[in-house]
Amino acid sequence: MDSHLADFLSSVPPALTIPLLRLAPSISLSKQALHLFTWSSPSWHTSWLALASWWALCLLVDTALRRFLPFVFLLVFVLMQRRKKSRDTREAPTTEHALRNVIADLTVIQSLLPQLPTSSIPITTALRVVSILYLPYLLLSFLVSFRVICAILGTVLLTWRAPWAIVLRATAWRSAWLRWTVYKVWSVLTGSPLPPRTFSEQPTIHSLTPVQSLRFLFTIYENQRWWMGLDWTAALLPGERPSWCSATQHPLSPPNAFALPENTTIYLPDGKGGRLKRTATWKWEEPEWRVVVHKEGGGLSRVERPLPTPKEETTNSSRLLKAADRLRSTNLPQSSADSTKSTHGSSDIDISSQDSNESGEEPLTDADGWVYGDNKWEGQSNRGGMGKYTRYRRWTRVAIVFEVVENISEGAFGIQKEDSSPSTISSVPPTGSSTVTTSTSTPVPEKAHDNPPDSPLRQRLKKALNTKPSE
Repeated sequence: MDSHLADFLSSVPPALTIPLLRLAPSISLSKQALHLFTWSSPSWHTSWLALASWWALCLLVDTALRRFLPFVFLLVFVLMQRRKKSRDTREAPTTEHALRNVIADLTVIQSLLPQLPTSSIPITTALRVVSILYLPYLLLSFLVSFRVICAILGTVLLTWRAPWAIVLRATAWRSAWLRWTVYKVWSVLTGSPLPPRTFSEQPTIHSLTPVQSLRFLFTIYENQRWWMGLDWTAALLPGERPSWCSATQHPLSPPNAFALPENTTIYLPDGKGGRLKRTATWKWEEPEWRVVVHKEGGGLSRVERPLPTPKEETTNSSRLLKAADRLRSTNLPQSSADSTKSTHGSSDIDISSQDSNESGEEPLTDADGWVYGDNKWEGQSNRGGMGKYTRYRRWTRVAIVFEVVENISEGAFGIQKEDSSPSTISSVPPTGSSTVTTSTSTPVPEKAHDNPPDSPLRQRLKKALNTKPSE
């Protein structure tokens, strides 16, 4: 099996791959139907046969159903029985060729689907047009049968994207008289004034069709925990969510080291003996990361904040994390655990979702985007204080992916990624803020804090720090 295909199967979840393969026959039929309706098949005779079938359906469906309705039911029954037998038989294993064909069919369907017009007509204008055209439509329905009207409308739709129809429309539209007549009729129907007259029509330069692009919002969760004597720090308990993670609590790089996905090139068959080269390129659309802020009485907003400096990864936090790991690995008496709960909270963490609000509403945050919670990341609010030992905020940034499609000669199929490792994305701090330092930094000497001498948590941490682990 191709390594790129194995990469596809390992990266795409089975919940998406299985329906994709089971819908392969329907996807193939949809592609063939679009080829017929867009006149893009190698030979036009199939499209002409489809047009003739439409006329036969419109003109003869009444007579055919009236005289051959039992045979229609029999045909439907036979087709259902064949489909049932095909389901009962054991399905053949899926091959690499079948999976590649499904992906190629979806690519062809996406390229053949018509684009909806961007300009919209106001409802009042549409109502005016329908009201004016209703009487001519009634008169036409008395003169011409409804079946012929349906056949004519279907013919216009079926031949709209035919090459010969496109050439005829372009040739007819060159006539100034035809354009003036269309503008005049549309002006009467909609009530809008005619465009101003010009002595000569300047040729317009039509740009190339823009490449397809999609905008993605990347979100990184920053998680912190409050420790007595250290204030808020990124040193979390073992088994907790990472300091930087996704919405599903998978570890991620911090914003100043987050890299976009690799640029990918896919080679697919075009159905005409050649290949389609689809190149996806990622770029940042926004210059900086932004924090999601939701204040009381206001909506969601994304504001720029200085990226966190690595001062939180100091010697104190590192030693504190090691001490917490030792405390977690040892079996302490229940009384000691209860005393720890009374001062700071239990080390038995219940990992829940980032947003505890199941109704789908966005939680309130403070001015810096922090959402505060208790020791188990629950009871979230926009204010810290007593009983608030955890907090998180969301860093967001918009990226855009461009896709360029090219027709190339024959060759191998598959997925090709850039060999060069993705460069680390470093954010430039806004004007007036301190420079964000990356990688390692000089250890900061520990500061003395006025902690209660009788704090059980402090005594246990001191004992764990002074105890040397056995080799």
